[in-house]
Amino acid sequence: MQPLSYYYYNVLEGLEKPSDVPSTLLQEGYDILYRLGGRVEMDLIAKAEEGNAQGEPFHWYEDLDAEQRAKLHKALEDNNPAKILKVMQRNGYAGVLYHHAREHFQSAADVA
Repeated sequence: MQPLSYYYYNVLEGLEKPSDVPSTLLQEGYDILYRLGGRVEMDLIAKAEEGNAQGEPFHWYEDLDAEQRAKLHKALEDNNPAKILKVMQRNGYAGVLYHHAREHFQSAADVA
């Protein structure tokens, strides 16, 4: 089996450029995802599940069917950000990752 980091970066490199992210911000969001190697994905899903448990689900998380949410939950439990990337992209929410990276991890990526 490939090391997680190798698999993660292969999945990230294959990530489609989300259409809901302004072109000027695409590279910045991608760079943050790349430098932080999975931390953004894990944080996003943890916050989405926490919001859902408190009755304040994120709109995109609420729109996912139960099977897709279960896949994200399992990926979080397994500490597998590559799987989170795949599920998010397949459901059209790659842009959410880029926005989350820029909003919550921009300064962390600058020091990484």
